[in-house]
Amino acid sequence: MLDTPFHPRDLPLFSEDLDVISGVLDVVCKARGLSRNTPEAEHLGALIIQLYRQGAKDSTKLAALAKAYL
Repeated sequence: MLDTPFHPRDLPLFSEDLDVISGVLDVVCKARGLSRNTPEAEHLGALIIQLYRQGAKDSTKLAALAKAYL
């Protein structure tokens, strides 16, 4: 665990994090029949980032959570 005065949501996302998030967004958008350049996909991306920052780091679990929210 990081010993930092920052909240996890304030820490930067690194390229590895963004790779996971982007992959999950692709999977969930495909499952929902969404294009990635729609407002719905943008909302979904924000949700996935929020879930990721809350600790859902496994892509399969993250996708399941994102699908359940929408």
